[in-house]
Amino acid sequence: MTEFIHLIGTEDVQRAGNNMRAAAEQMTRAANTIDEALRQHQGFMNEWIDRVEAVFQKTMKDLEEI
Repeated sequence: MTEFIHLIGTEDVQRAGNNMRAAAEQMTRAANTIDEALRQHQGFMNEWIDRVEAVFQKTMKDLEEI
């Protein structure tokens, strides 16, 4: 039994490859954007926690002086 393979034109294959590369680049940019947003959020949260901790420590110190 003979099997036949239908070959797509090289232009179609090249176009499909270019589309796949463009989609991969777009996904990479999206992932980088999400990563940067998470880094900024983490920095904000760390700063906020440091401030809250400082307020609690000052409050505890003030209470001990009473």
